[in-house]
Amino acid sequence: MKEIKLLRISHSTATGKSLPNEIGTQTRKENSARPSLLPFEVVVMAGGRGERLKPLTDSCPKPLLQVGMKPIVEYQIDRLQKIGIRNFTFCLNYLGEQVEAYFGDGEKRGLDIQYLFENSPLGTIGGVALKEEFRFTDILVINGDLLTTINFERFYAFFLEQDADIAVASIPYRVNLPYGILEMDNGNVVRSIKEKPNYTYYINTGMYFIKQEVLELIPRDTRFDAIDLIEKAIEAGLKVSTFPLLEYWIDIGQMDDYHKAQEDIKFLDL
Repeated sequence: MKEIKLLRISHSTATGKSLPNEIGTQTRKENSARPSLLPFEVVVMAGGRGERLKPLTDSCPKPLLQVGMKPIVEYQIDRLQKIGIRNFTFCLNYLGEQVEAYFGDGEKRGLDIQYLFENSPLGTIGGVALKEEFRFTDILVINGDLLTTINFERFYAFFLEQDADIAVASIPYRVNLPYGILEMDNGNVVRSIKEKPNYTYYINTGMYFIKQEVLELIPRDTRFDAIDLIEKAIEAGLKVSTFPLLEYWIDIGQMDDYHKAQEDIKFLDL
């Protein structure tokens, strides 16, 4: 994977207000002392029932499940706040009132937090269509059940450098086959043979930078997943790029992964 060069940019809010032109140019030490001001806002998808995590989710929404010392979703809220992000929107359904009660309006944290409540499950991105107004033209959409050390500044710089309509953070998944594989045409004629080949696929991590106008492709009040939006964008001739995630990432959608996250958090700098 090539290293992504960071950019110094000038960007504007949806209202046309100019913002500072610094992004990701600080060292780790400088970054912790002087957060950058990045011109995007965040939508957190947090409405799933967490069926595979029962009985843990019988009385607690999945984003509020404790990992280490705090709810899993709070790690990403805190990390984004450290780089200057202030505007968050939660898309909620199952036990969503608990999420709202936990974070409130964000004032005590120095944040502006809003909530969208789905009347029925709208999929992994359908709830975003309920938001009528955005402050910024670039939107980060993330799933609320992720634990990751992704560098959000690099991800955003990549999105801008690519001039993408959608940028998807992905991680490589390698499959090593222990057999010789025959490749044939439709007439069962062998065209080639590969001995114990290795294949690399890329997994969608549930983190996307999206231009605001692309969100208009999401139908209202209809179940709609992120993969539906990506496919619709590709069909419309829009540019979809993938950002190589080299840092830690886990989705706690299954019990084994939830327990793994409990162990991993002990060694992560979060």
